[in-house]
Amino acid sequence: MSSFIKRTCFIFVLTTALLFGMDTDFEHAFDLFYNYRFDETESYLEEQIISQDYPYPYYAFLSYARIRSQLANAEYDILMESADNTIKIYRPLYEEQLRRTPNDVNALFYYTVLLSGKMRIYLQKMDYFSIIREAPRILSNKLTIEQQKKGFVADMAFGTGSFDYYLSVVGRNLGLGNLISSQQSDGIRDLIYAYEHAELTRWEAAIVLMYIYLYDKFDYTSCRELYVDFLDNYPDNLEVRAIAAECSYYLNDFREGDKHVKHIVRLLDNGILRNDSGWRSRVCYVKGIRAMLKDHHAEALDQFNRVFEANRIEYSWYQTIVLKYTADIYLKMGLVRTARLYYEETAKSFDFIPHVREAKDILKTLK
Repeated sequence: MSSFIKRTCFIFVLTTALLFGMDTDFEHAFDLFYNYRFDETESYLEEQIISQDYPYPYYAFLSYARIRSQLANAEYDILMESADNTIKIYRPLYEEQLRRTPNDVNALFYYTVLLSGKMRIYLQKMDYFSIIREAPRILSNKLTIEQQKKGFVADMAFGTGSFDYYLSVVGRNLGLGNLISSQQSDGIRDLIYAYEHAELTRWEAAIVLMYIYLYDKFDYTSCRELYVDFLDNYPDNLEVRAIAAECSYYLNDFREGDKHVKHIVRLLDNGILRNDSGWRSRVCYVKGIRAMLKDHHAEALDQFNRVFEANRIEYSWYQTIVLKYTADIYLKMGLVRTARLYYEETAKSFDFIPHVREAKDILKTLK
């Protein structure tokens, strides 16, 4: 499902969200992590693991920071093995702690985070069935955690809100209503609650909401309010900068959009990542959006072709989006046969991606 699922689920299970403990000061780690200083984040957390008497929060944060680092650095081939190895190392430590101290809700909280990191990888791979299969088991600790640690309520709303939204989208697009959602909710209310009240998951909720507003609700004004708030705190977050650029272009504010793109390119040129191939592709995608909105057809096609050929953007569904937009451009140019071919390729992807449904509707009119 287009990018709105991206953090919809990217985040949907406690993932980054539950990474951080209420009694632990993670402000410095947050600053490094959300500004894409992943190597420094890992070094800092490794130091804390050695020096702290209670290292469990840092195990969880480190495990997720590594997943995010590998995704940002386009190291897709090692993701699953790396995550499995991390769980293999730290899982016995949590389980031993919980055997010794069954009422240690903090350890249970961080243990849940450790296990939920793989959900982020499933999302990247568009493996939604694995998400549906494993997420409920991971979220099953929610009630226990909330009952014993009231301060986690707003933060937990992030996990359940994201998961409910994801399920509502899948169910809605497959004609199943709000699929297995106990609250019969689309999750947005919980996400807003987390953004407004959570201490730990606020920014994760903000990212999910940005994608929802950008790709699902088409509420670009609300999206802008969120990214302005986010970037005031973490100005070097590449993902939010990309969201900001695309949203600005849809708002016809090309000057602001260009400012965000230049900021991303400057960070990449300065070596913020070990491997920036994925993010160079994301820049091409955003530039393609700009050219498409300006009706600069040749430039848009060139940028989208680079994205599709490289196939390096972190989220797999961008390939489908690029196919759909390429078809739209050819249709605008009056090249109906070529457009039909691209719409047909788009239609081969998952039905619950909005762009796929749009392509199928257009194909009916072309036939």
